[in-house]
Amino acid sequence: MTTESPKKKVLIVITKSNFGGAQRYVFDIAKNLKNRFDVTVACGGSGLLVEKLKSENIQTMVIPFLARDVNIFKDIFAFFHLFRLFRSQKPDIIHLNSSKIGGLGALAGTLARVPRIVFTAHGWAWNEDRGILSKTIIRFAYFIVCAFSDRIIAVSKAIYEQGLSLPYAKDKMTIIHNGVENIEILDKSLTKNMLPEKSLSAGFIVGTVAELHPIKGLTYAIQAFAELKELDIAYVIWAEGDERKKLEVLIEKLNLKDRVYMPGNIPDAALFMKAFDCFLLPSLSEALGYVVLEAGRAEIPVIATSVGGVPEIIEDMQSGILVHPKNTKEIVRAITFMFENKEKRELMAKNLHASVIEKFSIESMIEKTRSVYEG
Repeated sequence: MTTESPKKKVLIVITKSNFGGAQRYVFDIAKNLKNRFDVTVACGGSGLLVEKLKSENIQTMVIPFLARDVNIFKDIFAFFHLFRLFRSQKPDIIHLNSSKIGGLGALAGTLARVPRIVFTAHGWAWNEDRGILSKTIIRFAYFIVCAFSDRIIAVSKAIYEQGLSLPYAKDKMTIIHNGVENIEILDKSLTKNMLPEKSLSAGFIVGTVAELHPIKGLTYAIQAFAELKELDIAYVIWAEGDERKKLEVLIEKLNLKDRVYMPGNIPDAALFMKAFDCFLLPSLSEALGYVVLEAGRAEIPVIATSVGGVPEIIEDMQSGILVHPKNTKEIVRAITFMFENKEKRELMAKNLHASVIEKFSIESMIEKTRSVYEG
């Protein structure tokens, strides 16, 4: 009589528990590998990520003192908590996500003698607007990550190439693009109740799904709509975050309250993407962009900044329009083009849809990640 070998224990760790791109990645990995591995997720806080993991019967743990911004004293407490967690749980694999948890977790995991340490680079924090001290600490964190991780996953070729400048990284890095499920997107006629009532009077609706954070470049998108007042067009932002008040003030200042709307987060927003006639992602930095993949699945035309891995998804003027970051004029021209050229925008949407299905499947992402886990 033979017995099955016990499942390897995987502890996936991420700094924040909201539901941005990195958290979406963690959720997809945990959900799709929970039958092959004994999966637990540890994170800071008890946000939407925790709720969604619990709905899939995936065990979660809260790491106290863990926050996105650098705080020496809190980070020291978080490090010792991680060390004790790794010692008590005895995972076979730890999978670290985000810059801070990468440095803290890789060092704690090494000291706790975790057999295999994997880090996913969802972006490099030096691309963000941070102070000198913060960037210095983050650089040191990356040094720790590269020195002590066994494998480093880059979610795009752009992230891979930027990471080559880090010590010890070259021989440990592999590219695994984010992937999305082939979910059933609701027809446009079924999505109207997801939009602010006043926006429905517009003939053309541009939409964004993103965290209200400076890195998402929403200031430049809103400013663009101040120059588009002659077009029958509205802008709807499905998002929440720390920048809400600042953006509301900007909308008021530019007299755009009847054209730009921020109704808040929309759960499972990917299902309702067809509510938009065009999708806009004005990010200043982006590792790959789940929302671009979701817009592609929904077969709607996309305008996005040519940052990070976005050009790996969109071929300019073939499967979307690429604009430079912080460039309001280019956003204005791109939206005007989409508004005025129905046949061309529909062709771009079809091309993007085909590309996403072919190159960015969740099945490929999961299988490649499993191979990294198993060495």
